[in-house]
Amino acid sequence: MKRFTTFAFAVIALIFAATTTASAQGVRSSDLSFMAQGWYGFDIEKSRPNLTSYGYMNYEAAVGIQTNPENRNPYAEAFGFPMINIGFSLSRTSNFKFSDTTKFPDLYTLYGSFERSILKKRLVSAGYLLDFGITYNPGRYDPVNNPGNNWLSSPIMAYFGAGVFAKMHIGKRWEAGVNVMFRHFSNGRLDLPNEALNGVGAGLFVRYRMSDYEYEKYTQKYNFERNWDKGMQYMIVLGGGVHTCMAEWNAYVESEPDPVKKAEAAAQLKAHPKFSLSFDAIYRYSMRYATGIGLDLFYSTNMDALEKSDRVFYGDEAVDNCPGYFPLSVGIAVVQEVYWGNFAVHVAVGAYPYRHKGVNGELAKEAGDRERGWHYEKAGFRYYFPKLGDMFVGFAIKSHSIKAEYLEFSLGVRI
Repeated sequence: MKRFTTFAFAVIALIFAATTTASAQGVRSSDLSFMAQGWYGFDIEKSRPNLTSYGYMNYEAAVGIQTNPENRNPYAEAFGFPMINIGFSLSRTSNFKFSDTTKFPDLYTLYGSFERSILKKRLVSAGYLLDFGITYNPGRYDPVNNPGNNWLSSPIMAYFGAGVFAKMHIGKRWEAGVNVMFRHFSNGRLDLPNEALNGVGAGLFVRYRMSDYEYEKYTQKYNFERNWDKGMQYMIVLGGGVHTCMAEWNAYVESEPDPVKKAEAAAQLKAHPKFSLSFDAIYRYSMRYATGIGLDLFYSTNMDALEKSDRVFYGDEAVDNCPGYFPLSVGIAVVQEVYWGNFAVHVAVGAYPYRHKGVNGELAKEAGDRERGWHYEKAGFRYYFPKLGDMFVGFAIKSHSIKAEYLEFSLGVRI
């Protein structure tokens, strides 16, 4: 009952904050809508030997802002006048059942959502959803009192969701629909353990609009003026973040059988700074999209600690026969940007032509250390400042096979 009381107060605060902010930004009350959803999902990881029941409910409430032709926004028209949602969710992951004394907390998430309808008919619509948010985790890993919860060890985490939906328009103001989504919770390796939580499931939702839904208005072609710079663009980006090392965790914490000593070892682990320098060359071929390639230089400060911990965990023979330990890695990536005004979603998928970070291959993979692989991913956001010479700030998660390496904050310039 306490959890749902908290959820109710959070929803009330969300509605008040969202409607107040929308009013301050000139959004009309007629553009608003209110959505409630129940979603059932399950943990898809296969490395949970103590987990016996892995389904959980997710309850959500959101305030939606319907973009519309009256604002004459060319990006809104280009994306089919999407719905922008600000929502709050309660994930009842405390319902997980274990074969031992492990306990898992509920998760509380504040998120923004981009909802775009690709198929639009008078009675039905269908499209895709993208969620981004922050999650509060009240019950963290404890090697003494809760050693089985080795998934989430930070009070604040990042949340990402992606899926598809279909809905029916009931009358002029009500909608009811279903969605299928993938949901990911992670701390971006700010602390360990961080096995993360990856869920897949389906949900049912209802929405009430503050004004009548006019089907014809959102299917017309208005051809608003679109001012954007077509052609090649070149960028220099300096980034940095902190990272806790999986090899150190395996060597000094995971392999320690005594719970008290394990807690002491976990408390002594350090977060290591990481830096990057990137050179991107992309071609912007439409108002919404640009594609290109990037050269990434990554610098890690934990090479001595990595070699030392590898000797403890893998043994001297594996370390002596490995490619060595060098702080600089070189990556080449395919880069994609998607724009909404000065805001951009930035994604890169790359490979390492040069990288020497000790033990590689199956040994590291078996220990859960995916970052020793040959490829990487980066996904995040950038905001460009045209009045500051096209400088921009950015935020991204660098990962390997969907396992986070670190959260990266960046500063760059488009030249």
